[in-house]
Amino acid sequence: MANDYTREQILDIVERQAQASGIPREDFLRFAYIETGGRFNPDASNPSGAKGLFQFMPRTAEDYGITGQEFDPVQSTRAAAALYQDNLADISRRQQRSGHDFLSGNETPSGLDLYLAHQQGAAGYESVQSAIVTGEFSLTSTRRNILGNISASDVERLTGRKPAELRGLDDRELATTFSQYWNTKYAAISIPDRGIQASQPDAAVRERTSPLADGVLQNGERGEEVRALQTSLNQLGFRDGQGAELETRSGIYGGRTQEAVRAFQTANQLEATGNADTRTREAITQQLALPEQERNRAQSGETQQRDGGLAWPTPGNRDINEADKAREGRGEFGTPRSGGRRHGGIDIQGDVGDPVVAVASGTVVVRPNNGAAGNTVHVRHDDGTLTKYFHLDEFSVRNGQRVDVGQQIGTMGRTGNTPAQGDTHLHFEMWRDGRQVDPMPHLRGAERDAAVPARSTAPEALRDGASGASVRELQQQLNQLGYRGADGKPLETTSGKFGPQTEHALRAFQADQGLKVDGVYGDRSREAIAAATRDAARSPAEMGVSPQGARNEDAQRSFVDRMFSAMHGGDDRAMRQALDDYLKTPAGQGWQKEQAVTDQQTVQPRDQTGPSR
Repeated sequence: MANDYTREQILDIVERQAQASGIPREDFLRFAYIETGGRFNPDASNPSGAKGLFQFMPRTAEDYGITGQEFDPVQSTRAAAALYQDNLADISRRQQRSGHDFLSGNETPSGLDLYLAHQQGAAGYESVQSAIVTGEFSLTSTRRNILGNISASDVERLTGRKPAELRGLDDRELATTFSQYWNTKYAAISIPDRGIQASQPDAAVRERTSPLADGVLQNGERGEEVRALQTSLNQLGFRDGQGAELETRSGIYGGRTQEAVRAFQTANQLEATGNADTRTREAITQQLALPEQERNRAQSGETQQRDGGLAWPTPGNRDINEADKAREGRGEFGTPRSGGRRHGGIDIQGDVGDPVVAVASGTVVVRPNNGAAGNTVHVRHDDGTLTKYFHLDEFSVRNGQRVDVGQQIGTMGRTGNTPAQGDTHLHFEMWRDGRQVDPMPHLRGAERDAAVPARSTAPEALRDGASGASVRELQQQLNQLGYRGADGKPLETTSGKFGPQTEHALRAFQADQGLKVDGVYGDRSREAIAAATRDAARSPAEMGVSPQGARNEDAQRSFVDRMFSAMHGGDDRAMRQALDDYLKTPAGQGWQKEQAVTDQQTVQPRDQTGPSR
C-alpha cells in the first residue's frame, strides 16, 4: 500500500532522526536523495531487492530489524541512522588498521565516505581503498558491486570514461574511477528547500574539456595530456614518493604523478607545487632535448634531505627496531604485518622519556589517547607534507602551536598498541598528497647523532587533560603528602592522566601552601611540592615527635591554615572543602569521636529524669 507522506513530511522525518542520532543533517538528506533519485519516495524499490527510502537490501533489513517495514519511512530512517553510526565506527577502525586514505581524501570520514560505506558495506568500502593503494580489491564481489553503482547515463560526463570501458579496467583504475564518480556526484547534490547547495554547482553537468584548458595539469585531471606528461617524467627518471615509475594507462593525474612533478621541479629550481604549469612543461621539453648525460637528474634522497633541512625525529636514537611479533617484519617501511597489511612508517628504537622532535617546521595537531596510535602528534609542514609521531609518553607542544625544525614535540613512550614484551619505539610516518611514503629517502641526510635537546629547565605547566610520567610523579607526591581526591581516596597513578581528582588534591595542596589556588601545576607549585616532599622525607623521630602525633599535628596545622586563608578571602566553598578534607584525616576522625563523647556527656544529665524527647 502506497504511503501518503508528502515530500516535506519525509524531509522532516529525516532531519528529526539526524538530530536525535547526532548525524549531520546535510549528509542524511543527501543519502536519501541519492537512494531515491532525488524524489524522496518512501515506496522506492529496485530490481536488486533494495527497498524504501534508504534502499535496504533484505539481509541488511533483517540485521536492523525492519523486515516487512522497509517502506515505512520512520522505521527505515531509524535503521539507516543506526547503520550510519555502525559504519562510522567500522570504517574508522579499518582505516586505523590499514592506514589507507578515506575515499573523500579527508583525514576523518566525511558524508561521502559514510554514503559509500552505506552503499558498499564497510568491508566493501575498505576493498575500494585497498585497490587504490595496492592495485587489487580485497573482496571479489567489489567489482560487481561497483559496476552496479555507476550509471551509464552520466559516467562519461563525470569521469571521462565511456560505459563500455569500465569492465576492462584493472582494479586500481576501476576503484579510482568509482571514487572520482561519486566524489563529483555527491558534491553536486542540491536540496534548496532545506538550504543544501551543491559544493560544486556545475560539477554534475559540465562537459569534460581538455585538462590543459586552463594551462595547468593538476591532481584529479585525466587524458592524453596527462599520459604524455607521465611518460616524459618516466623517461627523465623522475619517480613517485616510493621510487616507482608512473602508471600511464589510466591517464589520471593522481598523488604519484604529483610527487614526480614535485621532484622534477626541485631538480630544476622551479617552485615545487606538484602542478604541471607552463614553465614546468617547457622545462620538461628542454630536458628531453638534451643529451642524457647533461640532464638535471632526480636528486638522491640524501641530497634532497640536505636541501630540505629535515631533522632526524629521535636525536641520539638511530636503530630501526627488530620484529616484535611473530610473522612480522622489522620496523622499516613496507614490511609485512598481520592481516596482509604493510607497515606504513618506520619504528625507531629508544627508551621511555627520550626526546622526539619535529623533522621540519609546521603546525601541530595533538591527539591524546589516539586508539592504537596512543598519544600522537601530527605536524602539517609548509610544503603540504604531513608527519605523524605515535606512542608518545608526554607532549611538549599544544594544539595549533607552530614548531621549528628540530624542536621537541614530546617524549618517546609506550602508549597505544605497543606490545607488552616488545621494545620502546617511535612509530614515525610521512604522508604526501594523502598517501604514506617511505620516510627514509627523505631522512637519509639527517644527522641521526645530533645532540639531544636539553630537557627544558621550565617544564610545561600540568593541568586537567595532561598525561604522562610527569603527571604520575605529581600524583605520587600528592599521595605521599597525604592529599586525596574529592572521593577521599589516594590518587590513581597507573594511567598518568590528570583529571578532576588530581586537580582537587592539587588545589588542596596549593591552599595549604598559600599559593594561588588554580589547580594548575606550574613553577611555584612545583617548587613548593618539592620542598614539602623533602620535609616529609625527614622521619618524625628525627624531630622528636611520634609518627601519629606528627601526622595529626600536620593535619591540624593544614586545616587551620586553609580555614584562615578561606575566611580571609571570603571563600565559603573553600571553607567547606577544608573541613571535609580534615574530617577524612585520622586527626579529624579523632576529633569527631571526641566531639561525640562530649555531646553525649552534655546531653545525658538533662535526660536523667525522663525519656529522650
